Amino acid sequence: MFKVCNIVDLSTVLLGYVNVEIFLRLGRVVSVVREKPIKTRYRLSKKDAKKLMEEVRTLLGDKVAELLLVYKSIERVETRLNFILYLFDRRPLLLQYGDKIFPTVLYAEMFKEALPLVVVDMGAVPHIINGADVMAPGIREVSKAFNEGATVLVVDEEKRRPFCVGVALMNSERIFSERRGRAIKNLHHVKDKIWDLLLRLR
Repeated sequence: MFKVCNIVDLSTVLLGYVNVEIFLRLGRVVSVVREKPIKTRYRLSKKDAKKLMEEVRTLLGDKVAELLLVYKSIERVETRLNFILYLFDRRPLLLQYGDKIFPTVLYAEMFKEALPLVVVDMGAVPHIINGADVMAPGIREVSKAFNEGATVLVVDEEKRRPFCVGVALMNSERIFSERRGRAIKNLHHVKDKIWDLLLRLR
């Protein structure tokens, strides 16, 4: 005799099959992103390079723009990770995420004189490397005054090495007057998904 399959059991099996298919397809997508994170890579024309430098000057200031003028070629690298890299003489110096352009952590050292430095205590470092924003109580000092919305480099208090790039959520005066709340939004840090790609492009 044949056993009649319960409708509930059959639906469970079919649902399980669909879930497995979705899981496998998502796995293949993730695998492609990991193995081939770069969509396109091409050298900018003189016109586009000039336009980029004007944006850099507007967003990051004259000092950053002047540091970049010594490079002869600029490449634009579009990724599957929702950000764009700009390579200057094959060095991944700048990163674009949405309408923001900022230095990569890998080469942030060269911009230490051009951008404000935010010095944090060593206890805050692991949290920031895990993706947390910079909280006002953890900030020891800043190298220069800055306004809300400014791009800053976050450094540890011992070695003063940049390990995070962020945007100010409040001005420097307010950080020290209030001493509470989120002060710097974490845009890019050591060991994030961008960092891994930077090491491969270096």
